[in-house]
Amino acid sequence: MKKTLILTALTALTATGVAAQDQTRTRTYEGPNVSASTTTTVNRETGTATRERTATNLNTGNTATSNAVRRRTDTGAVVSVQQTGPRGKTRSLEGERVRNGDGTGSTFSGTATGRRGNTYDLSGQRNRDGQGNRSVNQSVTNSAGETVASRQRSRTVDNGQVTRSQSTTRPRAQRPRRPR
Repeated sequence: MKKTLILTALTALTATGVAAQDQTRTRTYEGPNVSASTTTTVNRETGTATRERTATNLNTGNTATSNAVRRRTDTGAVVSVQQTGPRGKTRSLEGERVRNGDGTGSTFSGTATGRRGNTYDLSGQRNRDGQGNRSVNQSVTNSAGETVASRQRSRTVDNGQVTRSQSTTRPRAQRPRRPR
């Protein structure tokens, strides 16, 4: 009796271990000026996903890296991202998305640290009603409490007509993006 019970328990543990294996996918790119790779690992049983990216400029030898981890929770997910640019400067993002109880939306809150060491608070809300209507609100606030950027998007459906709107705000003095 004990041997049968132990054998059954060991079989169940072994089967669980096989079902919870990581699934890994690696993609690479070799070009005339750059070598890049992305490795993604997903474990559906534990609800974790990781992504590691590396890109190397073959002319200068400079390397940029990005590491991201997402872990499922009972109410949503936790995300963490660290990036290092080709000049060695780093930035990061940590946050949590929480679904509301009825499945019609979620909220996100987190913090980000820029390459210059500036810290920002991130927040966002997503809502939908099942009739095709949706809204998204996102904002970034600096350490002084000033809103650095915000975005609102909505989609409404009325008698088969779809109306979309989007507004984005950011300070006028903000530098334009650097060309890539």
